[in-house]
Amino acid sequence: MAGQYYLVPISLILAFSYASCVQTVNGRIKLTVGTASGCSATVRFFRDQLVPTYALYGDFLDLEFVPWGRTVKHDNGTFTCQFGPNDCWANRLHRCALNILKGNQKAQLEYMACELAPPYPAYGESSFACIQEVGINIVQADFCLNNPDLDTLDEDAQKAAVEPMAVINLVPTIVFNDNPDRDVRNQASQRLSSMVCFALADDPSSGILGCQI
Repeated sequence: MAGQYYLVPISLILAFSYASCVQTVNGRIKLTVGTASGCSATVRFFRDQLVPTYALYGDFLDLEFVPWGRTVKHDNGTFTCQFGPNDCWANRLHRCALNILKGNQKAQLEYMACELAPPYPAYGESSFACIQEVGINIVQADFCLNNPDLDTLDEDAQKAAVEPMAVINLVPTIVFNDNPDRDVRNQASQRLSSMVCFALADDPSSGILGCQI
């Protein structure tokens, strides 16, 4: 009987390869996402990848957000942001909100998902609508927004963005377990749920099975 050969698309081979690059650490996966409020690719990633993946596997994920993107901070303390002044304003508000919600990653994701969906309240309307939606005190958020000299949120985000942007050079940056990789990022931007599922399936303690590329 003649041997049978099957052609497997290279894209599927690569997808499985990159999925296998992601592993759990003590049963969990750290996912750090560098964002920019005016970035359409960031919007798509949240809508199509991150929010659905968190709904399935949120119990195994440690999320961290870095609202910085390609922001440049000048020596005089001013900022230049990729998508203009509104981007700077909204990114700062995002940093404030995430800090206020520290320790509650579900609320942090809900807040960011709100900001990165129409009508993009902070970026598109200079609005505190998402702040209100997640129950943050507006006075507290406004004080943080307008007093950057009283905290290190800008400096912390700037520092956190350096290595991922140097390696990946795309927004959003998507980093697993503090190991930035451009190819892995590109796969995650299209099939995050699959990558997380396979990583969890490789860890018997997760109980996750039945993953699809």
